Amino acid sequence: MASSTDTPAQPDRPPRPNTAFRQVRGRRSPAEFAALVRRAAREIGERVSCDARYVGRVEAGEIRCPNYAYERVFLHMFPGRTLADLGFAPRSAVRGRGARPAAP
Repeated sequence: MASSTDTPAQPDRPPRPNTAFRQVRGRRSPAEFAALVRRAAREIGERVSCDARYVGRVEAGEIRCPNYAYERVFLHMFPGRTLADLGFAPRSAVRGRGARPAAP
């Protein structure tokens, strides 16, 4: 089962809603959009367990960057768009890799 790359909200920085992702969902309900995500995943041989709750967490900003399986699915669903276009933060910003000093 694919999980999300998310971090707990920091007390001084509440999650920012992902309005770009909400826009690409359009008039579909979160459950309808989740079904489209699962269908797209099957098309490219990925296994994700997307549901309305996951879509809501992305839109609420709780999931700032999808895991690699969801990344492949979203890029398949929206050719020509980047994760940034879909409102996601860079993976390095979410996991803090950019802030770590180089090993001696």
